[in-house]
Amino acid sequence: MNFNVQQRQVLESIRDGRKVSEMDANWAVNKELATQGEDGDIDLTQLGRSQIDRSPNASV
Repeated sequence: MNFNVQQRQVLESIRDGRKVSEMDANWAVNKELATQGEDGDIDLTQLGRSQIDRSPNASV
């Protein structure tokens, strides 16, 4: 998957435990890149982690 700058920032924010907007969280969950608990906690799925780790623009 290729991500634009905003999408990559959303995934990195989720990975790092920073807050994201409801719209951004919904995007990640709908793409099966993240999962959201009933309490609102969000985390990357295995797919999300693998995609952001192999993204050509991944932060180090």
